[in-house]
Amino acid sequence: MFQNKMVTPAIPERVYTLCKIVEKKAMSTSEVKEKMEPSYLNQKSSYYNDYRNAAEELQLITVTDNVLSVAVDASVLKNMDTMRSYINGQLNQFREGQFYKVTKAYFDMGEEILHGEQNVANMASLMTLKTGISVDSMAMRAWRFWASYLGFGYLQDMFVIPNADTFLQDIISKAEFEKNKRYSIAGFLEKLRPHSDIIIDSSNGTKKFSFGVSNGLRTLQDAGVIRMEYILDQEDTWNLYHVDALSANETVTNITVLK
Repeated sequence: MFQNKMVTPAIPERVYTLCKIVEKKAMSTSEVKEKMEPSYLNQKSSYYNDYRNAAEELQLITVTDNVLSVAVDASVLKNMDTMRSYINGQLNQFREGQFYKVTKAYFDMGEEILHGEQNVANMASLMTLKTGISVDSMAMRAWRFWASYLGFGYLQDMFVIPNADTFLQDIISKAEFEKNKRYSIAGFLEKLRPHSDIIIDSSNGTKKFSFGVSNGLRTLQDAGVIRMEYILDQEDTWNLYHVDALSANETVTNITVLK
């Protein structure tokens, strides 16, 4: 799922449910499958292997001799939000996988993403071109579920509106910033990168946040989570993405984490 090809049956809710089933005690593959897909329902298709493989890939479970066991602390599976935060901290290890590369390419498109194809399934050929790996419509449909769940944007029908506020808040929490301390923009980013660099740096090397990251930072500031500042005598500066080409770039030199 994250290491290789994304598939639609491996949605976050199924992965979470599987993990909760084996949280109390280890179970055989057949036992877990029966609980997830009861035989009395006479389902014609089984998706069990897809979401079990996703859970194993994310190191939420281990599978030994066809027995499934939870591989994470109970706090990770407290709810869907805690599982999301955990997964967001694991993304760097999947740099060569479809999810990582498609997400990065999607964010690198900037404002352009709003004016093109509004069905992500139809963007498969474009993402193949931009990522250099094969991406089909099923992979893009699967991507939209996970991109929305992990906080990279807001789902609108078959389209994801880029806004990384939830993802950014997860990795800000993991970075353990000192509250109410003013960090230089370089210091702020340096603390984030070890936890996930999937969308932090621009692909062309410029010090400009992407459209989706800029939306996320503005949302977090509006919510009182961070405060962005521009201080004149600071040399290190980054610019927020502006939709209006006639407007001046918003420049940021310092960020304070408030809560």
